[in-house]
Amino acid sequence: MDKEVFDIKKELEVLGDFTTISSVPQPVPYVYGKTVVELMKRDERIVCLCADVQWPTENDYIRKHFPERYYQMGIAEANMIGVASGMAKTGDIVFAHTFAVFASRRALDQIAMQIAYPKAKVLIMGFLPGIATNLGVSHQSIEDIACFRSLPNMNIFEPYHENQLLPILNMALESPNPSYLRLKRFDKMYDSIDESIKIGEPQVLIDGEDLAIFATGMTVDIALEAAEKIKKLYNKKVTVVNVFSLKPINEKSFCKILNGHKNIISIENHSVIGGLGTIIAEILVDNELSVKLKKLGVQDVFAEGAETDYLFKKYGISTEAILKECENIF
Repeated sequence: MDKEVFDIKKELEVLGDFTTISSVPQPVPYVYGKTVVELMKRDERIVCLCADVQWPTENDYIRKHFPERYYQMGIAEANMIGVASGMAKTGDIVFAHTFAVFASRRALDQIAMQIAYPKAKVLIMGFLPGIATNLGVSHQSIEDIACFRSLPNMNIFEPYHENQLLPILNMALESPNPSYLRLKRFDKMYDSIDESIKIGEPQVLIDGEDLAIFATGMTVDIALEAAEKIKKLYNKKVTVVNVFSLKPINEKSFCKILNGHKNIISIENHSVIGGLGTIIAEILVDNELSVKLKKLGVQDVFAEGAETDYLFKKYGISTEAILKECENIF
């Protein structure tokens, strides 16, 4: 019997794309890769490190255009962070790439001591956020926001739309603090830039008075869809807030939104412990606001591996979950 020819490049291309919603890898337009390459053209100090995940983080595109400023660090995330810190101290601006779960669980000590504490100019790019993977517990990043929020000096950003990627990267570059970005691979290139977003400020996408939904990253589209259905089902107007800047935050701006509503729902691709829902809860408590909050997200469990749509529905990160909560509100 003839043996099947093993094509390593083909296998790596398939195995490397963990961030597609479907289990069948789809072609992507290198939205992140092209954006970083343009930034590297403008600033020769920018260098890229990668912990052996070049395809799913679009570092193959970056390496193609700037091979002399690209460094393959292998499956050694903690070491990569140490190298990133050292390079930053010599004047480089370092983009360090890995999966979100490995940044938060494997390299947190190095990030705390060598990046956050000395305020090293490092941008940590955490791809594959939350439970958006069929690879199961080992690759599900359900605690990364909680981990990075606990570190002084650390920014946390998560774009929900491709047109927010460049503005957020610029925010991170302009900030005196290091940054952590939760990223997915976008399926189309942006043709415009969202210049309305500002660091620390919540972005109100829809303004209503009957309910406010706070979302971040992949859950923003879910919130927008839910708002449309709530309007049709209940004739109620919903405020939808995109929290792309999870740290820092402007509490006064959040309080202004929270004060205008009696009921709040937070929804996130993350554990309900320590993430977006906890941020909202802390603001409510610290400012003594009398508002009801329901936190939707991963409910203190490890999730199984499956396609993103299935996982989101199973673990209550869905339009249906929001509508279920509305039965008790309206």
